[in-house]
Amino acid sequence: HGGRCDTYCESFGHTCAGAAEERSNNCEVLYRATCDQVIADTSDMLCTCQQSPGSPVWTTPAPPVGDDAWRGSGERVGGGGWCTTEKPAADWSLLRPCAGGDLRVSVLSYNLYWWNLFDRRGGNDRSAGRLIAGGGPFDIMGFQECDSVSRVLSDARLRDSHVGLQGPRALAIAYSRDAWSLIDQGRKDIAEDRSEQYYGKRAVQWVRLRHRSSGKVVFFMNHHGPLPVNTGGACGGTATASQMLRFAAENSKAGDLRVLVGDMNADSGSSTQRTLRKHMRRVMHDWVDAIYSSCPAEETRNLGKGGSDHDAIAATFKV
Repeated sequence: HGGRCDTYCESFGHTCAGAAEERSNNCEVLYRATCDQVIADTSDMLCTCQQSPGSPVWTTPAPPVGDDAWRGSGERVGGGGWCTTEKPAADWSLLRPCAGGDLRVSVLSYNLYWWNLFDRRGGNDRSAGRLIAGGGPFDIMGFQECDSVSRVLSDARLRDSHVGLQGPRALAIAYSRDAWSLIDQGRKDIAEDRSEQYYGKRAVQWVRLRHRSSGKVVFFMNHHGPLPVNTGGACGGTATASQMLRFAAENSKAGDLRVLVGDMNADSGSSTQRTLRKHMRRVMHDWVDAIYSSCPAEETRNLGKGGSDHDAIAATFKV
């Protein structure tokens, strides 16, 4: 959270009421700070957070039983290991019509090529950040190969306007703090690289966000797929996609705009993307990068590489 208590509190829908540096992990205040002050080079700052006064309280009716609920086919995939799961039923999907409203939701997916662009080239004079800033504004962004979402937002000059959530396995999500409030978030390992190109397990990171003025909700999931490319890793592409679909269904609600973004490490012909396309709309893709959703996109764009080896891709929805 960049060493700032206001950013930390905002990440779970609260506001900062106080900030301080702690002495020797004993909760004794070493010095006090303002909420927007960066407390650098520490792992033990103290933040006092409170629910935002005057925030609207939105109530969402419970969906009817069975509406949008996950339905499996009974067929197990994944090779019998830890990532074994059930394929979705052939007639089940997350496809839904949009509500036809006037809220525009703009999303971005971007693999940042961190080890090269940032570790070797020092950020290349903010090339990725300048691409993000020039292509925006974005409501919600999903980053892969992202070791520091705070650095990315700083390079894009978005530290004050967006909340960054650092996820597992070099995943990260950022969202507009003025437009959206966080309802819930989560993460889960769903896949694993094969031994010949092994970097570890692969995860999804997700958020549910409520639009502050309209009350509409977006479920947004971010993923960086397993290696080697087009294999689905040790679990296989069908299992990886089935895990994503099931996790999206079980953590979103009826009426949510559901969006899945990421570097799938799997192209259009892969079992991963073939499975996803049966149950969600692929609204934008470039090589192994893709944006899927529950309803059609109003606009899609390819923003170019910005110093990465992947193109940043974007989509806008009207709900």
